[in-house]
Amino acid sequence: METATAARPSQIERFKGPIIEWLVWLAIAGFAYWQTIYFAKDIVGYPPGAAGWPRTICILMALGATGQLLYKLAGHDLAEPAPAAAKETHTGAHRVVQRLAIFALPFLFLYVSPWIGFYVAAPLFVITLMLLLEVRSPLAIAGVTLIVYALFLLLFTRFFFVALPNGRLDGFYEVNNAIIGFARMGL
Repeated sequence: METATAARPSQIERFKGPIIEWLVWLAIAGFAYWQTIYFAKDIVGYPPGAAGWPRTICILMALGATGQLLYKLAGHDLAEPAPAAAKETHTGAHRVVQRLAIFALPFLFLYVSPWIGFYVAAPLFVITLMLLLEVRSPLAIAGVTLIVYALFLLLFTRFFFVALPNGRLDGFYEVNNAIIGFARMGL
């Protein structure tokens, strides 16, 4: 009987973290969805209106968080176990700095993009994020960066024709325009 009661706190502790994480993601998605009421205008020929894509992204974020919660509650762990040597070298302070850097990186990306251009900053952002997430395989870094960058180019330059920052600094403006020209070749 004592072993059954001793196992219960560990089950509660096991589920507590993923559920809190899920609630935080739902709160972020819900807040962002709520903010779309401020620009929900009708667009001729586009029934979802101006808030259509932001709302879709918020719903996908909530669905992704729910899927991740269900995956974790099923007993799977999304994080790969680190090698024993790596665990010994990472202290609590290292983890805090790493998490702060991961949190600050998107803000740095948003600050730098108008200066050097989105098409130059995007691959640098992806590579830096992967390094901060401790991905060390050059093949994985190159593969993910190429796939994400190709999707950016395909979506923003060929499908949506979205004007993203081209860069204000000399040289970067020309490089970004050359990348856009290359991506739109054949249209």
